[in-house]
Amino acid sequence: SFPWRVSTIASQNLGGNRRSRGSRRCRRRKGARQGLLPLSRTGNQLKKCRGSRLPIGGFWQRWKRLRMAGQPSAGHAIGADRWDADCEIAFEQALPPAWECRDRAFSSSSMWRELDSHACGQINAMAARGQRQGNIMIKGRDGSMNEFEVSLQDPHNMWAKPTDQYSAPRCERKLRKVPRQPKTNKTALKHFYAQYMRELSPADHPGGPDGIDEDNIGRFFGDLGIDPGSDVVALAFAAACKASEMGVFRRREFICGCAALGVDSLDELQAKVPELRASYLSGVIRYEVYAYTFGIAVEAPSKVLPLEAAKLYWEVLLPNWELRADFCDWAEKHMKGKMISRDLWMMVLKLATEVPADLSTYDENPAWPVVFDEFVEYYRANRGA
Repeated sequence: SFPWRVSTIASQNLGGNRRSRGSRRCRRRKGARQGLLPLSRTGNQLKKCRGSRLPIGGFWQRWKRLRMAGQPSAGHAIGADRWDADCEIAFEQALPPAWECRDRAFSSSSMWRELDSHACGQINAMAARGQRQGNIMIKGRDGSMNEFEVSLQDPHNMWAKPTDQYSAPRCERKLRKVPRQPKTNKTALKHFYAQYMRELSPADHPGGPDGIDEDNIGRFFGDLGIDPGSDVVALAFAAACKASEMGVFRRREFICGCAALGVDSLDELQAKVPELRASYLSGVIRYEVYAYTFGIAVEAPSKVLPLEAAKLYWEVLLPNWELRADFCDWAEKHMKGKMISRDLWMMVLKLATEVPADLSTYDENPAWPVVFDEFVEYYRANRGA
């Protein structure tokens, strides 16, 4: 085995002298390892040779400091346990669990059967609100709907019993939650997320202490090959993430979106982009994305969206609405207040998707807001329709 000495270049870079103790020939260091150790990103290194030893004392401490200073920052490290815990929470948000029940009167070997999707949705909504007890409607085996009182207070003893006091005791049912696991690899998703994330404040945010924002989110969408200012896919992905801030994906939100889409890498998400765009334009996810956009676009504590901002979002969300430009021009000139409420926002979607461009099926019934009546009257008068 060969001991070590410091190369002349390394010694000079560290401010040492060629005649320093680290560069003198000295006795062999018993058991010294062979190989090269990187000193810094300048390219200097420790060279092995005969008759020298590992530098010691202050020189060694300076070598370690220079080596650490020369390395790129590792950034914000994510603990494995914390990541796994965040994944479990986000996975449940992305894929709400199913619920099964069985009659309490039967033995423990009785069969569990899955509740219908409507009942599962009601129980999941209760859990999301933090509600541990409430009433839901469950479809019976004969197809009839019955009201049940549900208790989720004890995870090991959850139950549902009919609110009808005359029901037989055997109608009381035991409940259990059945988590649904996404087709997402936690480790691969962590590496994907680490490419774009940075620490964000506040550190105790429900979505996590870090996220993707500012320049990183522009780089993220650039790597996906989409323009967030004109492509509805950006809003569709944000809706899948259930992001709470415009232009920011917190840790749990990003995990939730990727889990909902079943992806864990950039390549897989790129492959999903055409599918996301087609799903929105065909109407499969249009209502959810459109409704979500209003909530994230409004700046708290305001509950209305300025018309100028609404026009930009409509350009992205309703690209095929032939009356979009006419309606926006009319609203700019004649609409009072120039503010869009949530109800009006959703009615615009109904007008754009259910009424033809010639407005032939539009009728002045109480279901339409007065704003639309005025627009239709103006449009017909000026277009001769």
